[in-house]
Amino acid sequence: MASLTVVGCGALNWDCLYRVSQLVTDGESVVEESFEAPGGSAANTIYALAHWGLRAGFIGAVGDDDEGRRILADFESVGVDTQRLRVVKGQRTGRVIGLVDSKGRRSLYVQPAANLTLRLTESDVTYAAQAQWVHLSSLVGEEALESQKEFALCLPKEVMVSVAPGMLYARRGIRAIEPLLRRATVLFLAREELALLTGTENLEAAAQQLWGLGIEILVVTLGEQGSWVGSKGKGRFAPSVQAHVVDTTGAGDAFAAGFLWGLLNGRPLPECQRLGTIAAAFCLRALGARTGTPTLDELLAVAFE
Repeated sequence: MASLTVVGCGALNWDCLYRVSQLVTDGESVVEESFEAPGGSAANTIYALAHWGLRAGFIGAVGDDDEGRRILADFESVGVDTQRLRVVKGQRTGRVIGLVDSKGRRSLYVQPAANLTLRLTESDVTYAAQAQWVHLSSLVGEEALESQKEFALCLPKEVMVSVAPGMLYARRGIRAIEPLLRRATVLFLAREELALLTGTENLEAAAQQLWGLGIEILVVTLGEQGSWVGSKGKGRFAPSVQAHVVDTTGAGDAFAAGFLWGLLNGRPLPECQRLGTIAAAFCLRALGARTGTPTLDELLAVAFE
């Protein structure tokens, strides 16, 4: 097998999304449309990078069921190497139940299932060490998290690491995931995740905390307000691109894919930020995390028109 450019590691889920007239608490709402497809934060990012021509692989676990087989097939359709994916006998594939309202806002509920069994090994480290870059997202459960932290610390120093903690890791706070943060070159966070992780809603103060851990590039997505990218003590805001928002599921993962494609192709940070912005805008226009993924030509044409 040819050496890989990027390897991902994180939860592999089957997304079950339901469009509802409104999100309610202790009430009732009508399901207007439903949609099912492969998902998982790092998995969505790796899917897009492979779709854009990068040699990519993934480390994760699925159940021995139809959903697991469909997740494998979706990866293989864009050339993702799946040799380090575990198919766990007697387990169901992880599942996310998502409710999406008319404005694209969502509420997600996770059934981790086979993801709980993932324990990263020396063979996984050897596999990932051939890549230029490793991209990590959250796993459910203490043992899985500890395994992921050890995995990250065992990677050779020349392998760059990016982390997308998501809400699950952000809620734990800096101390709980500090080994991952200290190993990260790039950290991807939504604004709400940044506040949860650092304990402050002040962007500059939060950035100083994270830069102090050795993170080189901090990427914060701000929804309709755009994004902020900080490096070497300085940050840059960029506006969002106007899009008809159908579903926000996977928009942050798409942003990460565009940004990482730029980095891996030697683009300066403002161009990486632009690529992330455009990739996210494409994602927002369709139901599901991967449905709106553009071709590379489409991405570049819109980003640099």
